Amino acid sequence: MKTMSNRQNHGIPGVYGLLLLDIVSRWGYSAESLFAPFHFTSEQLAEPDYRIPTPVANELIKHALKMTGESTLGYHLGTQMRISIHGFIGYAIMTANDITDALVLANRFIQLRMPFLQLYFSTFGEKATLQLQCDIEIEPLRTEIVMGLTFGIMTMAKALTGINHLEGDIDFDFPMPEGFEKYNSKFQDQYNMRFSQPHLLASFDKKYLGLKMVNADPIASQIAINQCEAELSALGERRRLAMRVRDILTNSEQHYLSIESVAELLHMSDRTLKRQLAAENTSFSTLVDEVRYRHATSLLSRTDYSLEQIADELGYSDVANFSRAFKRWSGRSPSNWRKDPYL
Repeated sequence: MKTMSNRQNHGIPGVYGLLLLDIVSRWGYSAESLFAPFHFTSEQLAEPDYRIPTPVANELIKHALKMTGESTLGYHLGTQMRISIHGFIGYAIMTANDITDALVLANRFIQLRMPFLQLYFSTFGEKATLQLQCDIEIEPLRTEIVMGLTFGIMTMAKALTGINHLEGDIDFDFPMPEGFEKYNSKFQDQYNMRFSQPHLLASFDKKYLGLKMVNADPIASQIAINQCEAELSALGERRRLAMRVRDILTNSEQHYLSIESVAELLHMSDRTLKRQLAAENTSFSTLVDEVRYRHATSLLSRTDYSLEQIADELGYSDVANFSRAFKRWSGRSPSNWRKDPYL
C-alpha cells in the first residue's frame, strides 16, 4: 500500500534475522542457505543498528517458509524468543518490579526496536487488555511478526514470572494460518484464540498485573530505563505527534474525524497541527488513510459485513467512493482483497 506509514521503512532489526536462523537450523538449514540469496552475514545482522529493509524481510520470510516447508514460522519464532534479544528494552522489562511495570515499559519503548509496532495497554475494562497495531501490511511478513510477538510474549511472560500456567483470550485480525491447528491444540487449556477478529487484542485477568518478576532489580531496571530514554531522546521521539493523531483516529467511534476536531483535542490550531505533522514527514490525510485502510481490512476479513456497511462505517457516501479509496491504498478492489488478502 502506497500511503502506509513510513515507520515500516526503518526495517526489521537484524537480530531477528538471527532468531529466524536459529529456527530454520532445527530443520538442518545453515546460515548460508538462509542468507545467501540476500547477501547477509551473521556478523552483519548482529550489529545493533543494522536493519533489514521491510520488502527484503518479507522475501526472507517467504524463502524460509518455502525452504522448511513449514506453514507458519511465527509460532516457532515466538516459542524460542528470549527477552535478552530485545536489548536494553528487554533488560528493563526483565528487571521491572511486576507485570504492570513491564507492560508500561513495553508500551513506552517498543518502537525503539520495532518502529512499525504500537502497543496499547489498558486496565479500563473488566479485564486488562493489550492491543497491538502493526503498520506493516505485506504478507507473509505481517502474519509471522504478529504470531511471533504474540507467542513471544507468552513465552517471555512464563520465564519472567516463573509461572507456567497463564490464561487469557487472544484475538488475531487475520484467518488461522494453514496447519496451525496442530499448535493451537497445545494451548486450548490456557488461551482462547480467535481468528478473523476486528483487532489484534489480548485480554487477561487483572490478577496477573501484580505478578512479581523473578529477576526484579530496581537499580538495574532504572539503569536500563535511562539507556532507553537516552535512545528515545536521540531519535527525537520521531513521529510523536503523528502517533497521537493516529491514536485519536483509531480510538474514535468515527474514523473520519476532521482535522479541526483532532486539533481541538490536541489543544492546538489546525494550522499548527499541519505544520508539525509536515515536520514529521507526514500529513493528516495520510494518517486518516492509514486508519481507514486498517479498519477497512479488518472489516473485509469478516464476511458478515457488506461493502455498503463497510463504506458507511468508514464515512464514505457510497461503495464507489470507498472502492476508489481502497484501490488507491492497496492497488486492489475491496472485493478482490476479500477473496484473497494475501496476494
